[in-house]
Amino acid sequence: AFMRRIVLNRDKVILSTDRLVHYPFQLSTETEDSSSSFEMVFFINETKYRYGFEIDESTVYSEWLYADENGKESKLFYRDIDEDELYINRIKFKEGLKLKVSKNQLFLWKCDQENGEISASILKWFSRLNMIDGMENEQYISEAMRQMENEKYKKELVSLIKTADIGIEDVLLDEKDIPKSVIEEMTLPIELKKQLLESDSLKDMSLLTHHKKYDENNNEVGMTVFELDKEESKGTQKFFKMSAPILNTLREGKVLIIDELDASLHPMLTKHLIKLFHNEKINKHKAQLIFATHDTNLLHESMFRRDQIWITQKDKYGVTELYSLAQFKNVRNNEDFEKKYLQGKYGGVPYLQDFEFGAL
Repeated sequence: AFMRRIVLNRDKVILSTDRLVHYPFQLSTETEDSSSSFEMVFFINETKYRYGFEIDESTVYSEWLYADENGKESKLFYRDIDEDELYINRIKFKEGLKLKVSKNQLFLWKCDQENGEISASILKWFSRLNMIDGMENEQYISEAMRQMENEKYKKELVSLIKTADIGIEDVLLDEKDIPKSVIEEMTLPIELKKQLLESDSLKDMSLLTHHKKYDENNNEVGMTVFELDKEESKGTQKFFKMSAPILNTLREGKVLIIDELDASLHPMLTKHLIKLFHNEKINKHKAQLIFATHDTNLLHESMFRRDQIWITQKDKYGVTELYSLAQFKNVRNNEDFEKKYLQGKYGGVPYLQDFEFGAL
């Protein structure tokens, strides 16, 4: 998420005096004032790119872009501030020729500003990365509402919700006009209030879920309507709100990154969402899901290959290492990954101590 923020220049670094965002590793005197490096390897169509940079709050110390089309990597450009070097491949990266860039800006930005095709395609790839914080699903309600306004997307969304066995039969988008008298009574910045009052129409939108209603003999007698945000459980709210960006990712072949995928979800619902990406009939455009989780039930060979499982291990100095299960020798493909992980065979488990009142 941080690398995406920098590449897309979300902080609007324009002037040579503007500061870059930088979070150094502060648990070591060796690194607390050091620069940080980031690199991403990704495909755009059939070409594999490797792009990265090294920055602190004031300077892009180095930046590089490589392309691999036929199994052999070519350097498109390389930049090093300390060595006062800017190499540009005159044949394969003509868009970078004769361009100069400030030390606090990415060369990729400059190439894009000059209508460079490769740089524009890379920025577009980063913009298509979907990010979800599984603990804060409120921010994704707007995506759900957008999909509800499209009849085709709405049907797909409701269809997925109905497969989850959470009792929802239908979902409707309810729109109500907001009287201007309500806006006038609200405490808002003057300019914002003025814009709202001058608007032709203001809408208050909410999502309504429909559930079957039964009599004392369990005969169906109609429907009951719930307001999603007020009357459904946190798990149901999360499943619905996450379903919209998940379907968008599958529909357009994007990459979706989710932190805490399993938070507030039943383990079977978590597996249900993951399996959408494994289903070639659904995932027709090779969308990719990358997620962090504490649900060890997912550590099973029926769900993932060894190379798809990555573990984080934090040492006593606060340093976190990320490594793949495929790096371990003598791990069978049909091994009980969950059992071996909980036994500490792969690392990445906390070493807990006994607690006593009064102990320091």
